[in-house]
Order: sequence, then C-alpha cells, then structure tokens
Amino acid sequence: MRKRRERLMSGSKTRSLTHVLFNIRCWYHAATMLIICDIPALKLHAELGAKLKPLPQEGAVLPTLTAQDLALVDSAAFERRYGTIHAIAGSREERDTCTSAIPHLCSSEIPANSVCMVKQGVGVASVALTTVLMSRTMTDYQLIRLLYEECATYRVYDYRNTYKPLSNVKSLKEELKRLLHIRGSVHVLQLLEFVVDNSASPRETDLAMLAWLPWRLGGYGFPIGEMNKKKHFGDAVRRCDIWFEKAKLGIEYESDESHSGEADIAHDSARRTFLGNKGCTVITMTNGEFKDDALSHETMRYVGKLLGRRVREPRGRSIIARKELLAFVRSPHSVFF
Repeated sequence: MRKRRERLMSGSKTRSLTHVLFNIRCWYHAATMLIICDIPALKLHAELGAKLKPLPQEGAVLPTLTAQDLALVDSAAFERRYGTIHAIAGSREERDTCTSAIPHLCSSEIPANSVCMVKQGVGVASVALTTVLMSRTMTDYQLIRLLYEECATYRVYDYRNTYKPLSNVKSLKEELKRLLHIRGSVHVLQLLEFVVDNSASPRETDLAMLAWLPWRLGGYGFPIGEMNKKKHFGDAVRRCDIWFEKAKLGIEYESDESHSGEADIAHDSARRTFLGNKGCTVITMTNGEFKDDALSHETMRYVGKLLGRRVREPRGRSIIARKELLAFVRSPHSVFF
C-alpha cells in the first residue's frame, strides 16, 4: 500500500511538489478536510495553475482545523515556500483553539466545487472563495485592485513578462453566485462590476480604477471598456491599454521605464498614427501626468469629452473620495501571489 501511494504521488511536477509539502502517510475522507485559504491559497493557484482541479464530488465540504488536520501538512516546508498556513475553521471553537495556523472562520456550507484537492484530506480554496474570505479585512480599493490582479496577465513583482491569469471576471461571477450564502460574497460580486480582464501592468490597473470607478468611490464613472484586447484592422493587429469600442478611443499609459528609448517612442508614435488613420483616437498619460492632480484631471476631462460624458468638478463627499482614490492608486501594490 505504501509503495502504491508513493507511485501515485510521483511522476509530475504537481505530484512531486505535493510529496514535498505534505505528509503522504496521513489520509482520510475528502468530504472533511483541511482547506488552505488567503495568500497561501493564491500562491498555490499561481504556481500550480490548471493542475489544481475542483473536487469532482457534489454537495458540501466540511472544513476542519485541528492538530490532527494540520499534521497532514509539512508546515516547515510549506512556510518556506508559501508563508504561514492560513486555513478555514468551520466553528468558533476550532478558530479559538488553533495555535499553529491562522484561522479564517466560515461556518457556512462550502460547495465542493469551490475547493481544489491538494491531497487526500487537504484542499485549497478556489480563487473566488479565497477572495470572499480576504474581503472581510480589506477596503473597497484594496479588494478591487486584488480582483484586477487575479484577472491580470502580470505579477506585481514582474510586469515585463506575461503570465496566465489566476481567473477571469466571467468565472469569478459564476462562482460568486454559488457562494451568496457566505458572508462577503455579495459585496465582492458588486465590486466585480468595475473589474476588467487582461490588465498588463500595475499602473494600467490603477488607471482603469480611476477611469471606471463610480463617483462615490472617487472615479470618473466612464463606461466600462476593454483592456489590452487585440483589434484587427485588415491584416494588422493593434491593442491599447484601455479601449472604448463605441467611441473608437484608446488610453495608453507611458511609463518612464518602458517608453524612454528612441525606438519605443518611435513605435508608440507609429501606432498612434496608424490608429488615427483608421478613425481611432489614442490618448496617452505619462507617469508625471498620472501623479499630478491637475494634469490627470485634464486628461480625464478630455477622455470624457470624447466619450460624450461631461466631467464635473467633484463636490462634497466626492472631493474626499477622489483624494482617497488618487492616494491609493499612487501607492505601491502589495504582493499577494
């Protein structure tokens, strides 16, 4: 039996990683299991990707968080790779007595398809379920930024290369509708309305938040567009950071790093000229403009004019919301995964 288990745990990157992190001698029924969540769960999804499959069974999973459950995990190896263990506690008693992991209380029924199997007796919460649990200690701005990054093609620590997103807006919406009985899911679903797939850098995420968030959250409330979506013009393909299809309008962020070289400047100019010849308009925003209140406001007013939207000066509570949003989008991004 022992040899059979070892064969099952070998033969692929996923299995070998699982073999290192988890004590494979401890096994019990998967319907009751230790469920990893929070930042370690996001890191597992980022590293293992599609190899993490939702549980095939129907019904609910019962989270359990006792010393016996935690013994299934090689805590030292896990913490070196993913940080302190965060896991779901199914009751206040388990939460209050847990000392070797950070517990997250969720006494509501957890659908089996919102948990991915790591090994027998150990699972990881889906991206949607993890986000719901994390949302309880996050501000709206932090949560929206996290949702963007879960659906983005970059990592905060590396936005020059392209990565597969952890999820996408459509999948998150579908799963969140199945999690409405869990506290926090309704709020996450509401804020997901302002999130778009395929952001390619942290600053693009910040610019999208400024453009699309409603006035009550300090944004300009522009209609939701697309991000980095390929546009075909005959045989040519072009893309913009932010694109409004109806108005044939694009917004490009020009960072100090990526667009300072002569070749980059020439390439950007040629792209704007090409799109202009096709009846499109591309507006650029530099890092200096983004960080300056007056300059960024003038750029957004021009965007509003081209979209047929009158941009008013903020008043009352909107003044405070705008200042709060500007301070947030200009702040460093936290590395969650």
